[in-house]
Amino acid sequence: MAKASQQVAAFKRKFQSRLRATAREAVQDTVAMAQKTTGEGGNLRVDTGFLRASIQAALGSMPTGASTNAKGADGKPRKWPEGTFTSGSDISTALLLWDPNQRTPLYIGWTANYARPREFEDGFMRLAAQRWDQTVEAAAKRVRAGLG
Repeated sequence: MAKASQQVAAFKRKFQSRLRATAREAVQDTVAMAQKTTGEGGNLRVDTGFLRASIQAALGSMPTGASTNAKGADGKPRKWPEGTFTSGSDISTALLLWDPNQRTPLYIGWTANYARPREFEDGFMRLAAQRWDQTVEAAAKRVRAGLG
C-alpha cells in the first residue's frame, strides 16, 4: 500500500510541476504576443515606447506604476528604445513567485494613462488573450518535450 501512495504522490508532484511550467510559459508567450509592435507584425503601436514599457505584473491585485511618460531634457516625451524596458524583470519576478496550484491570480497590465484607449482601438492584449487555448497547448507540448 505504501508503494502505491508514494507513486501517487510522485505523480502529483510531477503533474503540479508541469502545470506550473506550462502556465508560466503560456503567460510569457501571451505577454510577448501582446507586446509585439505593429512594426513586428503585432498590434501594439509604438511612438515613444512608454506604453510598451509600462507593462507590469502583480500577484493578487492589479499592478501599479507610472501612468505618464517623463519628459526628457529637451522637454519632449522620453523615448524608450528597444532594450530599455524596465518592467520585464518585474514580470519575471512575478512569474517566479506565482504558483497556479495555489490559485493566486496573476495580473498583468499596462499602467500608461492611455493604455485603455489604445487597447480599445488596437486590441493588443485582447487579441493575444483570445489565443490563450492555443498558447497553452503549445506551451504544454514544449513542457512535455522538455520534462519527458
